[in-house]
Amino acid sequence: MNEVKTGSSNEASDILRSFLNSTLKEIMSVINAECGSLFLFDSGNKELVLNSFYNRGNIQLQGLRQKIGEGIAGKVAAIKIPILVKDIGADSRFRKNGFSHYRTNSFICIPLFTSQGLLGLINLADKSSGEYFSEKDLEFTVTICRYVCLTIDSFNNYTELKQEKDTLDKQKALLEKYASVGKLAAGVVHEINNPLDGVIRYANILLQQLDNNSVAREYLLEAKKGLNRIANITKSLLEFSHRVNLNASSIKKYTDLHKLIDESLDVLRERINGDIQLEKRYKENLPHILDIGLSHVFINVIKNALDAMPSGGRLKISTEINDSMVEISFKDTGLGITDDIRERIFEPFFTTKSIDKGAGLGLAICNEIISKYEGRIEVQSLAGKGSKFTVLIPKRHLKNA
Repeated sequence: MNEVKTGSSNEASDILRSFLNSTLKEIMSVINAECGSLFLFDSGNKELVLNSFYNRGNIQLQGLRQKIGEGIAGKVAAIKIPILVKDIGADSRFRKNGFSHYRTNSFICIPLFTSQGLLGLINLADKSSGEYFSEKDLEFTVTICRYVCLTIDSFNNYTELKQEKDTLDKQKALLEKYASVGKLAAGVVHEINNPLDGVIRYANILLQQLDNNSVAREYLLEAKKGLNRIANITKSLLEFSHRVNLNASSIKKYTDLHKLIDESLDVLRERINGDIQLEKRYKENLPHILDIGLSHVFINVIKNALDAMPSGGRLKISTEINDSMVEISFKDTGLGITDDIRERIFEPFFTTKSIDKGAGLGLAICNEIISKYEGRIEVQSLAGKGSKFTVLIPKRHLKNA
């Protein structure tokens, strides 16, 4: 037999087509059909596309397309009913146009429907005895096709379940990473907070004993500001480890968003030199926003932007209110991020930097902090063309919203 096939797509489609073609050949063998064809439905173009054609001659059919409702195959697909034609010349439902490559006037045409709709269509022609196909031939073919469609439904369900399982496996692996981060964070925070509390306490004692206008007091206030930032970071890390719910705290602290961004820039002021052009576009009269670790987010995002511009560049920071979200965007002109890396940047311990420059926790913690707002961080980037990180926080977290 001669077989002509159209191109295949993915592995699941290849398995499906192979199964349907094997079924077609088995049916042909049982009912003694010398000619058979398989059409598959192209839902995008609303057409039946010839996938394979079997015959005992040397007829070559390839790329044949049939609109739904047109031609024999298209009409059968439209009426959705299996058809037995004993003599096409005497059958008022069909015209013989395009039927010249068959040896006899009898054929069977079966539309294939699954739970997802029209799958395709099977044609059978040229009974080897030269007689027309019988009602028993039709009954057998319809029964086999019905079981084929049930099998395909089961296969599709299995494929969907497998995809869901793969997704759950990935989520499980990510949760295991988060769990390990949580254990690490709890231990680190405990070790840092004990001496940190003592340093802050003694700093407060010294401040009470220094003259208000002394230079030493100014230096000490700057040192205390840095210590408080450390305390806030460790608090965020601890919250990350415990997955604290946003409503768990009875005390809500609101802060000036723009002041918080400026303070984050101040932390990195030594790195923002003449090679970095800083542009700020802040939304005027923006209400204060609930703060549960935003400085940690901003410092990390800005630091990453500076790392991406080792030879200098431009960093644009803007705030806006759109729809139901507060948007804080950080756009740099740095090295950019490739697609494969962009998909993983929020994973704990994932980093492209050397070990002395980071453990891969920064953006993972940022993502966790913003998720407590029920917000998100969007990333747009092209390799060699810079990146844009946009922090989106629901407006309900603004004061008096």
